[in-house]
Amino acid sequence: MKTINLVRVLIVAIMVGVLSSISSFAASPAAISAKNLRQKFVNAVMNPEDQSTLPKTGEVEVLFKLTDEGSVEIKKMKASNDDLAAYVKEKITNVPCKDFVHPYNQYYKIKFKFQED
Repeated sequence: MKTINLVRVLIVAIMVGVLSSISSFAASPAAISAKNLRQKFVNAVMNPEDQSTLPKTGEVEVLFKLTDEGSVEIKKMKASNDDLAAYVKEKITNVPCKDFVHPYNQYYKIKFKFQED
C-alpha cells in the first residue's frame, strides 16, 4: 500500500514538473518587447532615410539601456572606427522610444555589421 502511494506521489510530481516546464517556454511580454525594440534600433541604423549616409564596412557593438523617460543611455560601445561609432550613436539616440513598451532598466546589446555589396 505504501509503495502504491509513493508511486502516485512520484507520478503527480513528474506531471507537475512537465506541465510547469511547458508553460515556462511561453513568450513573456518582456521578451516580445525586447525583440520589437531590437528590430526598431536595427531598422533605424541599417535602413536610414538617406542611404548615402550608410557606412560601407565595419562593425559596431553597443550596450545600452532605455531610461524611464524613453531616451537611450549608452553604457559601452566598441567600433572598428570612430566614424562608425558616431554614426550608430547618432542613429540610436534619435530613435523615439517614449511610447514604446519595453522592460525598464534592462541592458540591450546589439551588434551592427556593415558590408559593402
